[in-house]
Amino acid sequence: MPLCNQGATLAAVVAVAALRHEPGMTLSYLLLGLGIAVLLNLGNRWARIGGQALAAIALFFNVWSIWLAVEDGTFAAATAAGEGAQVLALQVMGVAGAAGLLALLWWLPRQWRAADPVPARNGRTAWGQASRLLHWASAVLMLAALPLGLFVAVLPPGELRAGFLEGHIGVGLAIFALVVGRLGWQLASPGPDAPGALARLNKAALYGLLIALPVTGVALAAASDAPVFGIPLPAALAGLPGRVAHQFLSALFVAAFAAHAGAVIWHHFGLRDRALIRRMLR
Repeated sequence: MPLCNQGATLAAVVAVAALRHEPGMTLSYLLLGLGIAVLLNLGNRWARIGGQALAAIALFFNVWSIWLAVEDGTFAAATAAGEGAQVLALQVMGVAGAAGLLALLWWLPRQWRAADPVPARNGRTAWGQASRLLHWASAVLMLAALPLGLFVAVLPPGELRAGFLEGHIGVGLAIFALVVGRLGWQLASPGPDAPGALARLNKAALYGLLIALPVTGVALAAASDAPVFGIPLPAALAGLPGRVAHQFLSALFVAAFAAHAGAVIWHHFGLRDRALIRRMLR
């Protein structure tokens, strides 16, 4: 079987397993990510406006959930319990999310412009529909996985924390499936080259981290006696440094993601290079 087909098969198996593990939350986030990705890259301007509006609504509820944790005393209790770093990370994420929400609303009218059709396969100057769908769906899921994981860190043991943990695991495995599928598709349909050595390094780091994070997450789940797919994990996995590795890799991912987003913004607004962002977005 060709490597790209093996990757697609593995992605499908992991996606099904993730949905069986925590179907409600994982399926909701997966459908949200896919829906936003599809709508943002359609030719119809009303579809693109709807996709950006949907992204703004989702980001609003993300920020609102963090604000509610401030208001109900969850963060105060977590800080008193020694989880101050996680609380600070969630608060920073809330501020960044609010800024992103304002940006989405500010640029919403720009989606009214005309847009050319996008082919399914990748080209040498732009990514195709399939890669765009996988890219933006992964981005939406990752933006959901990060606050879910931080809420798991600050919430006390109980039913609410267990629900967030199941959702975090399920979303993480869905991300793993999408990344494997995207890598397999790129082998079958190569896309544009990264614009420079630093961009290539950043791209490799993002892919590596998106694969490593679910792996260390499984080790962390074993150490926490949390089942995966409803099945208890082997005791041997609990000896791996899952928590330290998972938290460290999460911090690295945030840094790599910030560098990626910052470079795109600089190219688009600072260098007036409109072609770079149009590789992946209309």
